[in-house]
Amino acid sequence: MDKDRIREHKQRAMERIPVKYRQPAPYVGRKVKDTEELVDYVPGTHLRIWYNNQLEGYEMHHHAATEIILCVENGYTVMTGSRNYVLSAGDILFIPPHILHRLMGGVEGVRFIFQFDLAPLAMFRDFKVLDPVMMAPLYLPRSSGSELYYRIHELLMQITETYFSAKSMWELSIYATLFDVYTTIGQDYYAQKDSFSPTQSSHHQVNYDKFASLLSYMDEHYADDFTLDEAADFVGFSKYHFTRLFREYTGTTFLDYLTHKRVQAAQSLLASDLSVTEICFRTGFNNLTSFSRSFKKYTGMSPSDFRALSESYQDHISLFTEFRDGA
Repeated sequence: MDKDRIREHKQRAMERIPVKYRQPAPYVGRKVKDTEELVDYVPGTHLRIWYNNQLEGYEMHHHAATEIILCVENGYTVMTGSRNYVLSAGDILFIPPHILHRLMGGVEGVRFIFQFDLAPLAMFRDFKVLDPVMMAPLYLPRSSGSELYYRIHELLMQITETYFSAKSMWELSIYATLFDVYTTIGQDYYAQKDSFSPTQSSHHQVNYDKFASLLSYMDEHYADDFTLDEAADFVGFSKYHFTRLFREYTGTTFLDYLTHKRVQAAQSLLASDLSVTEICFRTGFNNLTSFSRSFKKYTGMSPSDFRALSESYQDHISLFTEFRDGA
């Protein structure tokens, strides 16, 4: 599609945006460094929300922001490294930071797209405990009919209304609601864990606190030579008991969790000027072979391919820079 047709589609799409969902602040356009999109938050804030009715898609990319897509009318397809999500009206998809994803076009429809800087939440231990839930995309289909789905949908619509009303203290109000979003997700997740539901017994609360402290420690020390034995000692359990509880707590093994944390850090650093070798050792890997193998396992591509994606991605930027809703 040439630039003239894109401008024509953009103009028609913007004319169909309800007045109440027009951007409350100017949108400059897409900015990309290597494969990483530098999110254009509302100036002076940590977020941006779009009423998105564009026909065109959005090429493969990643960013430091968490992205949430709430499908409103018709369908929407999102491609990630490990799975494709075909969203129906009402479905919700959380995409964690630095996960490569592509938004497919070609279908008329409406969706809200949220992008948040979660750094204000990351200082809290309970938020770090959400890592097992949010390391991969979280899909909440409307068809599930779950209490979790309806509560999250309600909160996201509340955030949307606050954002587009642009009343005083709107950013603080949105982050207060965002805390509620992640609290609800975390409480739902751990309520289903036999050994960690704080509402069941004080013993479960102790387990929860011990493993919460461990995950917080790993978040800061993922690059250290931290072993399974040391992790078991950290929480005061035998290695056998620790291994079983860690899998229940996180849904994965200690080694897989630690490796995934290191890969996440490497994804972020690949947007910098550091060499692949420097990134390998800076994120706790002992050699390039294990780094490349682990990176491909979690992202579907090698570190070099992840970085080189920018070459083909950049070719599309000039066509889409002005297109995203609210520009």
